[in-house]
Amino acid sequence: MHSVNVKVPSSKGYQMAGTIDMPDSTPTAFAMFAHCFTGSRFTPAASRASKELAEHGIACLRFDFPGLGQSEGNFHETSFSENVEDIKAAYQWMSEHYSAPQLLIGHSLGGAAALKAATQLKKLRAVATIGAPFDPAHAVLHFADRISEVDETGAVTLTLGGRDITISREFLEDLAETNPEEYLPKLRKPLLILHSPIDQTVGVENAQLIYTTTRFPKSLVSLHQVDHLVTKQGAAQFAARLIVDWVGQHLRPEAQELAELPEHVAVASSTQAGRFTDLVHTGTNTLTTDREKSAGGKGQGISPTGLMLSALAAGVSQTVRIAAKDAKIHELEHVQATATKHGSQITVALRFTGALTDAHKAQLLDAAREHEIAALIPDARIIEDAEA
Repeated sequence: MHSVNVKVPSSKGYQMAGTIDMPDSTPTAFAMFAHCFTGSRFTPAASRASKELAEHGIACLRFDFPGLGQSEGNFHETSFSENVEDIKAAYQWMSEHYSAPQLLIGHSLGGAAALKAATQLKKLRAVATIGAPFDPAHAVLHFADRISEVDETGAVTLTLGGRDITISREFLEDLAETNPEEYLPKLRKPLLILHSPIDQTVGVENAQLIYTTTRFPKSLVSLHQVDHLVTKQGAAQFAARLIVDWVGQHLRPEAQELAELPEHVAVASSTQAGRFTDLVHTGTNTLTTDREKSAGGKGQGISPTGLMLSALAAGVSQTVRIAAKDAKIHELEHVQATATKHGSQITVALRFTGALTDAHKAQLLDAAREHEIAALIPDARIIEDAEA
């Protein structure tokens, strides 16, 4: 897998810093991860779980909410409701620049925000939470002894994760006005609830309440001996594997999502992954392209020249096998086509395996030279490997 840093506009126009963890092969689906209260996309749960998803073929966007991590904005000017809108904004950005996320994951308060946002994301196919509170106002419990400061000054400054975080009266009022019993029953997505019985920050009873308030299909799975921040070695990766195993039954392969494109049509859309990167849809598949590093790219995908040579080699190889079948040349056991570009000259060298006569080889070479892709490159030489 490899990671790509991006900038995602928030619901209020701030630039949110994001990272997309991409599998090295074509993604089977796209996902998003909402981090915990006052955390960032680099917290163990967010970064480790997202990377594990990518290792299993699911591309995942993790991003910093405004005023946190490397994102623009001021945290004390945000609210839980705004974070819900930020998730929706990130979902829309992913839909426009990559593909609509089918899976939404949230950790802790990010899980609560994900649950509320998911009720409004029509194309989303599944939701998973890790250590999420039933009531978002649960976050207030961590500094209940300082609520009086909010009444006196309108805000309270706490040291969380080694840095000062200012929480405003508006933030707390928004939490208090958020009613999970109003939106959780409206969730129409399959739900996986992951929670540790020893979670001392958000008790496991929160998972039970979420489970009883939401509709089927839903699953509640215990994370054994895992702390709330999922810092235990291997815990986040294990949670991600549980999610992957569960969500497979609910996902639609990307090829099905793109089925509306007709055959012989390819659409390349620029992305923010790099200066020259594109996401190419063909109607049956999706892949990432980029320029070679020597040409100013980042090497994050196959180059257009590489695509052309791959298509030519594969097309010629297929044509040879079709020709052998039609001509009943049963002696052909295996064929290998190697396409090479030297300057403006392109050569496809064919290597045949089997007891073929010279006449058989000549017949197969003639068929290869008539392939539709080869015809588009009239100067391409198609030869037997022995001549290369």
